[in-house]
Amino acid sequence: MKNRKTIVAILIAMTAMQVNAQNVGQKTKTSNATTVKTTDKSVAEKKSETVDATSAQPMALRDSVPAHHPFLFQPEGENASLFTNLKYEEVITLMNEKMTKLKRKRQSTTEAQAEKDNANHCLTFLKGTDQVTIIDSLVVDKKRLLDYYNMNPELGKFYHPTGKEETVCYKTERGNKVYTAIPDSNGIMRLTVFNNDEDGLSSPTLLTGMETDGDQNYPFMMPDGLTLYLAARSTEGLGNYDLYVTRLDDGNHFFKAENLGFPYNSYANDYMMVIDEVHNIGMFASDRYQPTNKVCLYFFVPNKSRMPFDYENDDHEKIRRAASLRSISATQGNTVALKAGQNRLAQMRQSAQQALVRPDFEFVVNDNKVFYHLDDFTNANVRKQAEQWLQMKKNLESLEAQLEELRMNYHNGGTQIRDVLKDKIKGLENRIPELAKELKDKEKAIRKMLN
Repeated sequence: MKNRKTIVAILIAMTAMQVNAQNVGQKTKTSNATTVKTTDKSVAEKKSETVDATSAQPMALRDSVPAHHPFLFQPEGENASLFTNLKYEEVITLMNEKMTKLKRKRQSTTEAQAEKDNANHCLTFLKGTDQVTIIDSLVVDKKRLLDYYNMNPELGKFYHPTGKEETVCYKTERGNKVYTAIPDSNGIMRLTVFNNDEDGLSSPTLLTGMETDGDQNYPFMMPDGLTLYLAARSTEGLGNYDLYVTRLDDGNHFFKAENLGFPYNSYANDYMMVIDEVHNIGMFASDRYQPTNKVCLYFFVPNKSRMPFDYENDDHEKIRRAASLRSISATQGNTVALKAGQNRLAQMRQSAQQALVRPDFEFVVNDNKVFYHLDDFTNANVRKQAEQWLQMKKNLESLEAQLEELRMNYHNGGTQIRDVLKDKIKGLENRIPELAKELKDKEKAIRKMLN
């Protein structure tokens, strides 16, 4: 059984959860010919729609669904090795021979035909392999993955909701929007957006039109506010999570998402695509060839437009090496692009490191003077007041972060969870303005002492 077949099985299993909760977590197997029940097509036709998280699976049931997490399904069956090594034409030849023998014996060719169709499907992706220069790769702990994405604050911020390591939230650099995935009425993860303003997080609004039939997750919105990268499980992909790109059409309605193909995608989980336009560097994560607790980060030079190999005339083994990323040196034929990319990557890492070395705070004394550290307050009495101000500032920031997280959990939770969180949210909403006023009063008092 191949990964695309397993994806079909996952989708069917998740839909069946509504009918029989006892089947949660069980492996379901099917062939490519199986009909998949997907999200109602009418949803994708709407320009904008609010998702009612409480109408999805109960929290306890949703939390037990393993399919949302990027665990790895390996290729299986007699041709597993050929699929893993992208030798799809050999699979097609073998299946043609097998079907010929089966027909002579008047036996069913359904499974062999499905295997051939799967190989043809993957071969189409292989023929479109992008000639991209992979600059570097880095194997990291999965638990620390987001740390590497958060090194550059100009790209926004990635974080997990509390207790939801399988879900990633992306807050834009401006902080005005938060993109994340929540389950729809079938338990399938769908991307949504929260508006974030002075009133806090809005209700989640479904992003429509992307037309992927399985889980969506790991969003990244480019600074243009139009181009969205995501990872999705789909019967149209290569297996497990694949990387896609789409563009905003109107409102929260997007064009159909385009599978990025090889080498960005594989039989494994490929996700967390981010493009740093300032340094012209892209990065994505993949668990291909990695143990369970590890993930590989790939850094590359983004092409302005896709540059596929000439499959009819280029060496097929060369293309397979570049597509598989078993060795990134197979993508580094353009030495000029490689050297320039490596220099920009070094600059990006240096900028990220410098961004981490920030002032302790910014205290505006007047138009000509700004303090950044407690040592800037040379008067002992003023410094003591500044220490109190700084602690109040940290408390306020902590409460604001708690309120944002509680609101997110409130929107994603069921009735019982909302009842528990309601009073906490109300309490913070009352306390935060009070503390903000106290902080401003303290600032005025310190400025008066300094002037």
